[in-house]
Amino acid sequence: MISEAAVIAVAAAIYIFDCIVLLERGQAVLETGWSPNSSRLGLAFGSKHYQIAGKAVALLNPMTPFFPVFRSLPLFSGPHPASVKVTAAFRSITPFAVLPFLQLVLVFLTLPVCLYRAPGWPFLIALLLAYLNAIVMLALVWRQFGKAGIARRPLVALGFGWLACLPLSVNCLRSAGLSFQLAVDARRALRFLSENEWIRAREEFAAQLDEALQELDEGDERHRRLADLRRQLTPETGSERL
Repeated sequence: MISEAAVIAVAAAIYIFDCIVLLERGQAVLETGWSPNSSRLGLAFGSKHYQIAGKAVALLNPMTPFFPVFRSLPLFSGPHPASVKVTAAFRSITPFAVLPFLQLVLVFLTLPVCLYRAPGWPFLIALLLAYLNAIVMLALVWRQFGKAGIARRPLVALGFGWLACLPLSVNCLRSAGLSFQLAVDARRALRFLSENEWIRAREEFAAQLDEALQELDEGDERHRRLADLRRQLTPETGSERL
């Protein structure tokens, strides 16, 4: 019984670790629901204080691996040739959001129950279904990336990880979305948000810029540019959308 519990705990720990995203200061994760409309979009900028290797730590919601997420460009960086337009990114990920939900149920509900209650054929069947679903998700992502003109190379390493370590496959949708950067930075991504979400995201964005300003010397050119952007986000000057 202890060994079964240890296996489940390790699988959960691996999955939680896979939900951690590292962001540059002012970089954001664009989160969406089942459909990419403005009322469901949100921006997350990660922790204001906790960093790993100089980057802000953002924890994706472990209970919603079926909601696609994407990473914006770092601030003041022009679009890279590999950057993807927002509409193309949504089209490449959102059509099969139900499959990660099924994988979540299989890996963290069905398999643990079978491991404790029916370790024979029911467990083996559930395990095969989980691997089959992971393969289907990989194939669909591969096809959608090709249709959208998104580089498929990151999917080779990601796909190997999903099949070699099954808990990682639960994050298939989000890992695929984070394998490329959107062709917009956080400042421009604010325009996609609803009014209430825009106000919250603006406050988080400003807090991230405050942290970044403290880390830079005033003589640094980046300090001046960040300070200008920070002034645009104050309630007085930031009442209009950037």
